[in-house]
Formats: sequence, structure tokens, C-alpha cells
Amino acid sequence: MATIRRLSVFFIILISSSVLSGCISQPAALTEVPLDSVTLQLQWVTQAQFAGYYVALDKGWYLDEGIDLTIKPGGPDISPADSVAGGTAEFGTSLLADIIVAIQQGKPIISVGQIQQINGLLLLAKKTSGIETPQDLAGKDVGVWLGSWQAQFDALMAKEGFTANDFNLVSQGFSMDSFLNDELDVASAMIYNEYYVVLENGFSPEDINIIDYADYGLGFPGDVLMTNTQLVEQNPDLVTRMLRASLRGWQYAVENPEETVDIVLKYDKPGIQTREHQLSMMNEIAKLVKVTVRPLGFTDRSDIRATINTLANFGILDEAIEPEIVFTNDFWDQANSTTE
Repeated sequence: MATIRRLSVFFIILISSSVLSGCISQPAALTEVPLDSVTLQLQWVTQAQFAGYYVALDKGWYLDEGIDLTIKPGGPDISPADSVAGGTAEFGTSLLADIIVAIQQGKPIISVGQIQQINGLLLLAKKTSGIETPQDLAGKDVGVWLGSWQAQFDALMAKEGFTANDFNLVSQGFSMDSFLNDELDVASAMIYNEYYVVLENGFSPEDINIIDYADYGLGFPGDVLMTNTQLVEQNPDLVTRMLRASLRGWQYAVENPEETVDIVLKYDKPGIQTREHQLSMMNEIAKLVKVTVRPLGFTDRSDIRATINTLANFGILDEAIEPEIVFTNDFWDQANSTTE
């Protein structure tokens, strides 16, 4: 009986080993989930203004979300709103005020994340010009990035009672050379970029007069992450994943400026940026992105309402539109509920 018992145990072990061996040598086939190919159209060249996106791309956080992301740099002649509305990019960046104007014009876009809670747009004039206030722009050559940065300027001119014939509007390019060479009396500048370019070219803050839109009731929020309304309806999960990875990148960028600048420079294919300038930009961008009054990327409806009303009051919009046409926090809620 003992021999039979030992044989029974032997056969049980042998059969069990064969089964297990079969499981190991013939694993179940793994199904590969295809990545979503996505394009993000920026409104300017590769720089720390868009640091969060480059960080998330470099760290592989878009891939973690099943997204194969291509980031397209922009420029003064590129409208991300047109790219997103026309379907050549799934996502884009732009100032809040400008996408509000684009939406009223019928473009099917919507903001899904308010990345810059504060706007860094300024007008600069040399102190020697005597230009100190918007009223001093009469008869002057004024540089503006037309299209993606124009709504605020148009509102300021309307507020001051100017018509298009009261000053000479000039399409401003990439560089500040026209301002530095006195071809422009007034130039547009972002506090985190062009203002520092002027200082780096030998001017001191005391040499420059700043016209800050916020001083005239036009301190709108800045860059948003936007997408097409059709994508929101047809693939909301993709929008959530894109926003979640982007917010992760922005959080890291704000907390790690030195490493972030190195990442941004890695993606600067033309090699036009300097580390010193990008670090100063990143420090200023962090102030616009990370504020204490609301969470990273969250949109305050009252900010949208105030911006719409201001643009409507000064005739930049034909009429006030509902904030819900401009933005949604639904994807912000979903992105944060899965990361907390």
C-alpha cells in the first residue's frame, strides 16, 4: 500500500508539473493597445513657456497615457485655434481672450485647462520716447502679434477710445530687433520672454516704460490647453489622458526649474535658446502657472465671465457668450480624480 501511495503521489506531481510546464511554455498572447497619435500646436517657438508639455513628453508620461505626442512649435504667423478647428492638430495652446474671440467667430474649439492663471502680456516703450500711457500711442508705430495675441490689445484701444486710424498697427515678428533699432515706438512683450530680451540687450528696467494691461482692467488669464469640440464628444477619454499627462508635466516643471530648462533645450532643434534666458523664463512662467488661489490647470468660471464681459463691453465680441461655451472643467475633474 505504501508503494502504491508513493506511486500515486509521483503521478500527481508529474501531472501537475506537466500542466504548469505547459502554462509557462505557452503563455497567453499579450494584446498590444495601439497608441493614439496626437499633435499639440504651440503658438510660439520651443521655450519654457511650454515647459510642462516638453517635460511630460521627455519623461514618457504621454506614452504612459497611451498617447504618441508630436509637439509643433509655432510663431507669429501660426494660429493654433485655426489648426485645432481645422483638424491639423488635436490640441493647441493660446491666450484665453483670443480663443474666446475665435469661438464667437464659429471655430469649434474649447479650453480644457487654464494653464497660465495670470497673463504676462505687456507693451514696452523706451523711456526716451516719452510714451507712458495708452493715450500716448496716438500716431505711433505699435507692434502686435496679430491673431493669437491681439484681443487684449484691441480691447485696450477700444477702452481708450482709439480707432484703427489713430495709430499704426505693425505685425510684430519673432525678435525684438525692430524695437531695439527704433523701428517700433511700442512693442508687445511677455514678461517672461521679450522683456528679458530687451534687458539682455543693454537696457535697464529704468530705461523702459511698461504699459501693463492689468493696470487698465485687462489682466486676463493666459495660456490655455484647448481642443476641438468634436474630439470632446467623440473621444473624451483621450482628452482626459492628454490633460492628466500635461498637468503632471507642469507640476514637475514648476518644482524642478533647472532640470526642466535642460529638457526644453534638448527639444530646441534650431538651438536658438540660451540656458540663462530659459531659466529666467521658467522662473517667471512658474509664477503665472502656480498660484495659490486655485489648483494647477483649474478654470475659474468667474474669470471667464469677466473676460467675456470685458471683451463684449469694448466691442471685441459682438455680444457676450456663456462661459460654458468657452471652457469645461470636466476633464480636469476626471484627470485629478484618478491621480489623487
